[in-house]
Amino acid sequence: MDDSNNHTSDKSKSAISRKDFLSSSALAAAGFFVVPRHVLGGTGYKAPSDRLNIACIGVGGMGASNTQSLHALGENIYALCDVDEEYAAETFYTYPKAKRYVDFREMLDKEEEIDAVMVATPDNTHAAIAIYAMQMGKHAFVQKPLTRTIYESRRMREVAEETGVVTQMGNQGHCFEGTYDIVDYIRQGAIGTVEKVDCWTNRPRGFWPQGSDVEPSSSPSVMPYTMNWDLWIGPSAFRTYDPEIAPFMWRGRWDFGSGALGDMGAHILDQPYWSLELGMPESVHASSTPFNDEAFPLGSVVNYKFSARGNKPPVELTWYDGGLTPPRPAELEETKPMGSWGGGMIFYGSKGMLMADVYGQNPRFIPESYGEKIGPPKKSVERAEGIHEEWVAACKGNGTTSSNFDYASRLTETMLLGNLAIQFSSENLRLKWDAENMKVTNLEDANTWLDERNNFRMGYREIIG
Repeated sequence: MDDSNNHTSDKSKSAISRKDFLSSSALAAAGFFVVPRHVLGGTGYKAPSDRLNIACIGVGGMGASNTQSLHALGENIYALCDVDEEYAAETFYTYPKAKRYVDFREMLDKEEEIDAVMVATPDNTHAAIAIYAMQMGKHAFVQKPLTRTIYESRRMREVAEETGVVTQMGNQGHCFEGTYDIVDYIRQGAIGTVEKVDCWTNRPRGFWPQGSDVEPSSSPSVMPYTMNWDLWIGPSAFRTYDPEIAPFMWRGRWDFGSGALGDMGAHILDQPYWSLELGMPESVHASSTPFNDEAFPLGSVVNYKFSARGNKPPVELTWYDGGLTPPRPAELEETKPMGSWGGGMIFYGSKGMLMADVYGQNPRFIPESYGEKIGPPKKSVERAEGIHEEWVAACKGNGTTSSNFDYASRLTETMLLGNLAIQFSSENLRLKWDAENMKVTNLEDANTWLDERNNFRMGYREIIG
C-alpha cells in the first residue's frame, strides 16, 4: 500500500486551514454563534470549501462517465480539457461553468485553483498528463491501463511517491463487492492453496479492429476543425489524421493503445493479482494469431509464471483474448456458462475452484454445491463505496486508495509484459523478467520496447523524465 495516500497536497492543507480560520477563529472571536453552512443549505449541501476543484482531461467516452461520477459526489468540475471539441461537446454542454481548455499544460499552468485531475485520454498520453499534474501537487485519477509502456508505469509510481499526492487508477471493479469477496475467499483459504488461474475476454472482437489486415489509412482525410490532431497524437510518432483511429478505435493500435490486455486486464487480472499478492512475474510467454507493426493480433494466449512469495506457492496465470477460452472444467455443470459479459476468471485451488465474471462480479464455486458448504466469506477487506468515492475521500485526508499508483503500476506492468511477449511471440521464447533492473534477461531486443522516450514528440520526453 502506498503510504503517500495518507497525505494531501500543500494546497489542500492550506485550503482547510483557511476554512477553519474563517469558521472558528475569526467569527468565534467576534462573539458570533456559528451555524454550519451545510445545515443552512439543507440535507446533502456541501459548502464550496468542502469541495475539490477537479480538472477533467479527456471528457468524451469514458471520461464523460468519470466526470459525471465526480460531479454526483458533489465535487466541483472546475475545468474541462479535451483536444476534440465535437467528441467532448456533450460534457462541455453539461458543465457550462467549467473553464475549457485544449492543452492540459496551458490549463494546469494557468489554473492554480485546481486540486485534482481526472485523466481519461488514450493510453499513450496518460503518463505525460498525470506526471505534469502530480509534479504541480495535483491529486490524480487515471483511467486504466495506467500507461502504455513499462517505463512510464514505473515513473508514475515514482512521481506519486515523490510528490505525496493521492492517486487512483480507474479500474472500477476493484471496488465492487464481488472483488472484495474474491479477495476474502482466496485469503481465507476457501478453496485451499491456489497455484493456477485462468482469465479470458472476448475483446477485441466486436469492439475495435485488430489483426494483420489492419493498416494505417492510405487516403488522406479532412481533419475536423474541432480537433487538435497534434495534441491528440501526443508523444507518439506523427501520422496524418485518420478517422479509423480517432476518437475510439485507437485501442488496437500499438502506437496509441494496449490491446485487449490493456483494456480488460485491469478488470480481470486485478482480482487474482490482488487476492494472491502476485507481485512481478518471473517469466512470460505468448502465442497469437498474425499481426503487424500497426495493430495487435485478433487473439492471443499469454502465460505468466510467478515465483513463491514467502509462504505462498508459485502461481501460473494464463490470459486468453479474442474469443479464445481455457478448457471448461469437468466439474462445471453443463447448464452453467463460462463467465459472463464476454469474459471471466477461474481460480484452481487444492480444495475446489472459484469462478467469477468480468470485474470480479458474481463469484461462485465449481461445483456450486461446494459453495453451499462454504457460505459467504468473512468480510476482512476494507470496503469502499466505489472507485471515485475512495479517491475523493482520500484527497480530503479520509483514508487511502487501494488501486493507487503503487499497486496499479505493478498490475499495469504485468499486463504490459504480456503485450511485450506478444510482440516477440514469433521467437517462441519464454521471456525472463528481471523486475528489479527492469530488464528482459534472455532477449535484448525486447528491452527496446520498455522505454520509447527517445521517440517522443513535442517535449513529452522532458515531462515524463
